[in-house]
Amino acid sequence: MLYGVKVPPEGENGQPHTTEFLDMIEAYKNLQPSHRQPLEKMSMYHFPPLFSKRYDGVTDIPKKVHPIVSTHKITGKKGLYLGSDTAIPIGMEDKLEEAKQFWEDLFETVLACTPVYSHVWHPGDILFWDNSQIMHRGTPYDSTKYQRIALRLGIVDQSSFNK
Repeated sequence: MLYGVKVPPEGENGQPHTTEFLDMIEAYKNLQPSHRQPLEKMSMYHFPPLFSKRYDGVTDIPKKVHPIVSTHKITGKKGLYLGSDTAIPIGMEDKLEEAKQFWEDLFETVLACTPVYSHVWHPGDILFWDNSQIMHRGTPYDSTKYQRIALRLGIVDQSSFNK
């Protein structure tokens, strides 16, 4: 859950400041079967420094392994488990450019077949989503010009810890 207390009146270039959401269950369902099948067998390391300059010099961030296709614990529906600039397929650890291209191609395919919901924020808005199957990101805004205050509440499923 995210509660927008104070939100920027605009994002970069005069566009609205939004949070974009992508349903990864819908994304999986919308992929062609020939594209889904190879992904079923693949896992990725999720490792923030891989493709991001914001982690320059940081080397001790742990890697986590996740399947690219996950099954929702409550609904039983399959969905993609992806993250922007943080994943590398197992087997491509020494081929970072190839891994980056794989990620970009997959994400481009997902965006071509799955609608993105963009929420334009207003003070007092409250959004709820299932973080296990909904990918989201905030669009940029000028933080030197505008302040953003949001309160976040999350529920953690501890049954997946220590496995």
